[in-house]
Amino acid sequence: MKKRSLFVVMLLIGVMLVPMSAEGFFGWFGGGDEDDIPDLNVSYIFTNHQTPLMVATAKGEDFKSEGVYLQEVSEREEYILMDDDEEIANLNLIVSQSGSETMTMMSQGHVDVGFASSAAAISAIDQGTDLKILCPVHTEGIGLVMDKDSAVNDWEEFSKLIENSDEPVKVGYHSPTSAPIILLKEALGEAGISYSGDYQDRDVEVTLVDLRSTSNLLPALTGGQVDAWVGPSPFPELAEVEGVGEIVLDMKNLPPEGEWYDFPCCIMAATGQTIDQHSEALEVFTKLMKVSAEYCNQNMEEAANITADYTGVSETAARMSSIRYTTDPSDSWVSNLGLIYNTLQDSKVLEEKLVNKDYNEVKDELFDFSFIHLW
Repeated sequence: MKKRSLFVVMLLIGVMLVPMSAEGFFGWFGGGDEDDIPDLNVSYIFTNHQTPLMVATAKGEDFKSEGVYLQEVSEREEYILMDDDEEIANLNLIVSQSGSETMTMMSQGHVDVGFASSAAAISAIDQGTDLKILCPVHTEGIGLVMDKDSAVNDWEEFSKLIENSDEPVKVGYHSPTSAPIILLKEALGEAGISYSGDYQDRDVEVTLVDLRSTSNLLPALTGGQVDAWVGPSPFPELAEVEGVGEIVLDMKNLPPEGEWYDFPCCIMAATGQTIDQHSEALEVFTKLMKVSAEYCNQNMEEAANITADYTGVSETAARMSSIRYTTDPSDSWVSNLGLIYNTLQDSKVLEEKLVNKDYNEVKDELFDFSFIHLW
């Protein structure tokens, strides 16, 4: 009878436990997922455009006095996002090769928070990816580069060179939807300088040459394929460090003065699911990016050294950068992002969700500044 009674008791316990999840089972013993924190996959690119994230990982608990910091689990791979002494989220860092790749991973649900170009984010939203731009990461850092023996030193001299040339001046760029070429086209238009991407058009003053990659910028100049190019940091600085070319103009100083400050480039975006389900983590993370961006601006040499260590770019080139790190979506930033949006429209890149929609009409579909505006 004793054996039979023991069997019945064990059977009853088994029946009670079978429909119960592991969480429920461990909950009986005071466990459960009450204290669990979310796992967020964060994608970034090895570029000084995204230095604030690199600096935040490198500084780690040095930012503790700011109230937000990263606690390292595995160097450059896994971190715990901290708000004072409270664990907020586990961050898994993923290195991406491009903004387009980042957006693809976000569309597939593999990335929750992504650092990428604003153009890549807008294109992804057009294609149906559920995400929002939360804030900028940096602005500016765009240079006009010519041969190292060039006598050109500013926009006025560059304009005179174009005016006095017997044939179109060839200016290269790395992508038709990139900030450098968009800014150049605006400047040429403002100056009344005609341009075209057609090699056969000899009636224009400037021929724009699509070099298709930043890796082709320096070789195009040394090989004589172009007379000049516009490109994002760190490539103008690399051209000078390697003795290939000279930065003749920081393009934020294009006329009219002040018009091109805060010109957009890289942004931080999050998926709709992350925004809905992990708003607290995004609040703390955006604060951390704000803290880190300000630290980068105030400690430019240290930030450059950290960037060089991460990316492999020379420290000299990293220190020369004219990038301004910021998470502030200022009025000028939002306005200038409209130029990028309109270029995507004119280039027929936007063909789905955003096709033929005015920039002012779609701002709510593109942006969610609620997290950064908390700080």
